[in-house]
Amino acid sequence: MFLKTGRTALILAVTAQLVLMPYAGDAHAQRGDRYNPQWNQDYRDRERDAWERRERERNHERERERRHDAKTAGVVVGVVGAAVVAGVIAAAAKRERETRARADYCMNRYGNYDRRNDTYRGADGYTYPCR
Repeated sequence: MFLKTGRTALILAVTAQLVLMPYAGDAHAQRGDRYNPQWNQDYRDRERDAWERRERERNHERERERRHDAKTAGVVVGVVGAAVVAGVIAAAAKRERETRARADYCMNRYGNYDRRNDTYRGADGYTYPCR
């Protein structure tokens, strides 16, 4: 039953496509807008052509400005990103220097310093934090 209904709907759709669609609108020659480029152009066509040329130039200028702005934004983002990364690297290096200096101090002062726990073993056998 479904196959027969589907087939009927398909036939109706194809018929509507073939019969109704070609006559949906007026042809360009019937509208009188001088669409055919082989016909003689009058002043309206020249005005339209000039307007289209100016519109293309405006669009080209807008696109050029958009690209320029995008390049500028890209450069700014790159510079800011480089500055942030440089700051992070500098902070990590400073932290590493401070940690190494503290470990050297504790090693020289106590002799049996444990870097993993930041402690040393005292003469009494107990572990104490390095100060």
